[in-house]
Amino acid sequence: MNKNEFKLKLSSINSAISVTGKKYSSIQVYGDSIEFVRENKTKSESISITELFELFTKENSINTTIAKLYISGRVQSPAVAILNELKSRATNNTSKKIITDFQEKPIIENKKQKQSNNKIKDETRFFIALSELIGKDYLLSKSIGKPVNSSHFFLSNNFESYNFNMEVNECYWKILTDLKSNKQFSSDSLSHHIDGIIYNHPLLKSRIVEFDEEQHFTPARMDTIKYLKEILPNNYFSKFTEICRDKNYLNDYVLKKHRIKNKLENVPKSFIEFVKWLEQSNEKSSGYICNKNGFEFLCGRIAQRAYYDCLRDTAHLSDRNKGFESPFRFSKKSFEDIEKVDFSSISNERIKEIIIEILNNDYGVKIPSA
Repeated sequence: MNKNEFKLKLSSINSAISVTGKKYSSIQVYGDSIEFVRENKTKSESISITELFELFTKENSINTTIAKLYISGRVQSPAVAILNELKSRATNNTSKKIITDFQEKPIIENKKQKQSNNKIKDETRFFIALSELIGKDYLLSKSIGKPVNSSHFFLSNNFESYNFNMEVNECYWKILTDLKSNKQFSSDSLSHHIDGIIYNHPLLKSRIVEFDEEQHFTPARMDTIKYLKEILPNNYFSKFTEICRDKNYLNDYVLKKHRIKNKLENVPKSFIEFVKWLEQSNEKSSGYICNKNGFEFLCGRIAQRAYYDCLRDTAHLSDRNKGFESPFRFSKKSFEDIEKVDFSSISNERIKEIIIEILNNDYGVKIPSA
């Protein structure tokens, strides 16, 4: 079954029930997402169909523990319920009903989305190139079929779980104040959100490696960097701050990535100023800027992402991650600025060459060409 056939069959499902009896209704396919509403709730949530398809095709036995290796966010239970419903229908030979339901409830997908289904994600292309460069035995990443989980690295959503020293904890209190957080976190694991991990490489050692796309370069991220620079080496902070302060990039790429239609006249001086602008612009709330746990306000999702980036920046400082060095971060924009084209147009060999350049120039690490 290919991805389009998978989406076709998903579109026949209206509801699903978890193994504990929880019902998920109003299930609909929209582009590369499948939306649903939890029992006794009114607000819809979404699951990435790309992630769901990967889970479905790579695992014979599926449960919420396994789902955490593939599914982002806190939607593992509905993901499992939907896949179980899909398998149940296949067992009962309901192909005719699937076709009928598909005709009644078509997938909402525009031409641009159809074209993108056949494209390899930029993040995937980056990690394929990196694995070829350093050796696939030294790299873990969902993008190359070797997802990171909590057995590989400790990453909690609560900074207090890391047993950081006083200096780092004080840094987080400043960060969370600027991000308008209520500082209420569950201590859930975020390990499955890590883009990749280099492990026991003879030159690069063990560390997180992240490929940062447009959605990471927000005023929230800019606010956090000024505090992180007080406790960590300035390997990528100055460069990332420049990207955050690029007004054209902010308007044309960052806001667009968050489905924000309004444009900024000036780069906000702080995240709080950005939130005020967003509130005054009458922007409709969506999953891209909605409130999140610990950040209960419009734009909470953007603040949460910046906070999670901080956790990845500092996690190696915890005794729970002994043997790990500071992370490597590669911005997609750096590749595009060097080549003057979209990342998707850069060849695999050139991606590897730029990775070597960034490692040398930003981190002082020299590795041979593949």
